[in-house]
This record gives sequence, structure tokens and C-alpha cells, in this order.
Amino acid sequence: MTKTHRIEFLDGFRGLAILLVILFHTYSRWSTRVPYGDTFAKFPLFSKGFLGVQLFFLISGFVILMTLEKSSNMHQFMYKRWQRLFPAMLICTVFIVLTLPLVPERPFGIPKLTSVIPGLFFIEPEWIRMATGVDVGLLEASFWSLYVEVKFYLLFGLLYFFSGARTAIAGILGAYVVWLLATYGLPRETTFRFLLSTLSLNQFGWFACGSLCYLYYTTKEKNLLVSAILTGLLSLGSLDLTTKGTPIVGLCILTIFIGTIYADWLKPIFTNRLFMFVGFVSYPLYLIHENMLIALIIKLGNQQTFIPYFALPVLPILFLLLVAYCIANYIEPALQRLLRRRKKAATPATNGID
Repeated sequence: MTKTHRIEFLDGFRGLAILLVILFHTYSRWSTRVPYGDTFAKFPLFSKGFLGVQLFFLISGFVILMTLEKSSNMHQFMYKRWQRLFPAMLICTVFIVLTLPLVPERPFGIPKLTSVIPGLFFIEPEWIRMATGVDVGLLEASFWSLYVEVKFYLLFGLLYFFSGARTAIAGILGAYVVWLLATYGLPRETTFRFLLSTLSLNQFGWFACGSLCYLYYTTKEKNLLVSAILTGLLSLGSLDLTTKGTPIVGLCILTIFIGTIYADWLKPIFTNRLFMFVGFVSYPLYLIHENMLIALIIKLGNQQTFIPYFALPVLPILFLLLVAYCIANYIEPALQRLLRRRKKAATPATNGID
């Protein structure tokens, strides 16, 4: 792996987050399509693995504030984020499109060519449909969290450069509280509630918690730690609290994240080789895994009856890890270097990405 100046336990968290998501998709999300059905679907680690996305949001709140501190203006910040996200998105989109004929078992079916547009522009398909009346289609459902991230970047970045870090955190937390009050206080059909959901404000509490954790990590101010804990607990309100086990697993993820930032003795748990490796490849793996993984499991199950059901996903997961590693370690850095050279040629004074 290419050596970079990174906070290692955050990569470990990324590894944990993507593993949770993969386990959810593998054993629970597509139980009506995979050969083993719902045999393992109710196991808590699998059925609640979708909460790995909330862990990604906590990490993002932490990292984005760190990136903002290294950016001189909103334009530079957004360019850094684009340069970080776009290369892998482009590569993974090409990979997905080129392999479509090989995996017709995709649970979402074969998408339209226009379905590449939302991912490449980081705009959710529904916004495009509302603006143009055109249903461009869906390439990968898992892209939804990237659209949420970009909304967070825009609001948080604007607030940060307007009035600083703490006001920006208060702003995104306030946006989440407005969503919370509207959700539990207004009828479901209200236009205002629809607008708040379209803006994805229901996820902003997790970003705020992650940002407060970053401030605590850098300043060691105990009041910031308390604020992060309270914000995280408030963020649990974005989950389906009526589903058995969801609040408990959400609280566990929150405790692991904040506890590791607070206690140095916990950090080595997330800097082991497995978490670090999977964290290193987590972004391209997240982009390509869902449809390809399920299609390969179905294909393998139809051809190899001697493999135990629980072990059926192992080879597909190893294959996707290999593909993601090639993207993260070779192809993506090459494309990023090309973009930096082009940027440098156009603007002599430029900074690398974070």
C-alpha cells in the first residue's frame, strides 16, 4: 500500500464499516435471491450491518473538518473532495458497465446507460428526475450515501468558511434537529417533511458527532467529548427505533467510535492488518460490491453445490477485494496524479488532496 500521512485507526474504522455493509448485503439484504435464502438473515451482525453506513458518516464528520482546516476557501475544499471521490467513482463505473454482460444475475437487473450520470455527478437520481422529468435509472443503490455526503460537504463547507468550525457544527446539528422535530411532530405527507428528507438532514447528526470528535481529538477539551456523546445519542433518533435491535447496534457503533477516540488502548484493535487492508480498499469496494457480489454468489451457487451455504460468499468477496485493491493501489492513484498535473498546469499554486 502507498504510505500516506493518515490517522490509522480511522482506516480501521472504514474497514469495519465496509465489512458490516458487506455482511448485510451478503446474508440479509438479498435473502430472496441468494441460494441460502434467509438462513442467516436474522443474525444481528448481518441484519443490522446496514448501520456500517452510519459509521462511515461519523468518520466523514471527523475527516471533513480536518480537510476544511487545510483548505483556504470553499472552492479549494470542494475540489479536494471531488479529486478524492471522482477518480474511483469513474473507474468503478467503467468496471461495473463493462462487466454487466457477465453478471446478468444482478439483483437490480441490467441498468440503462443513463444510470451512470448520478454517480459521476454525485447527484441522486430523484433530483435529476424532479429537475428534468427523466428517470435516468439506478446503477448501484449503495451510491446513495455519496449523495448524502456531498450535501453535507456543501452546507458544512459554506458554514465553516462563513463563521468557523464550531458554528458550522452547530449549523448542521441544528439542521438535523429541525428534521427530528418535523419527523416526530408533523404529518408524514407534509411538504416541509419531504423537503427535509430530500436534503438528507436525517443523517447530519452523525456528521456533527464525528466533527465534535475531531475537535476533541485535537484539543482534548472534555466539554467537546460530552457534546459528541450527546450529539451521537441524539443521532440515534434518525434510526428506526421500532425495529428490534437497531437502537442497540447503533449505540454500540457510537460507543466504539467515541470510545476509541477517547481511549488510546482501544486504537490498536482497529489498526490490525485486516481492518487496515479492508479500510484501504473500502471506497472502491463499497462502490462495486453489492450487485456484483450477489450476482457472483447466485452464479457460484448454481454451479457448485458442494460449497457450504455459509461459505458460498467467500470466493466472491475475495475476488472483489482483489479488484478493489487494484483500483485503490494502482489505477486510482494514477488517475489522481493525472488530475493533479492538469490542475498544476492550469493553476501553478495548488495543493494535494487529503
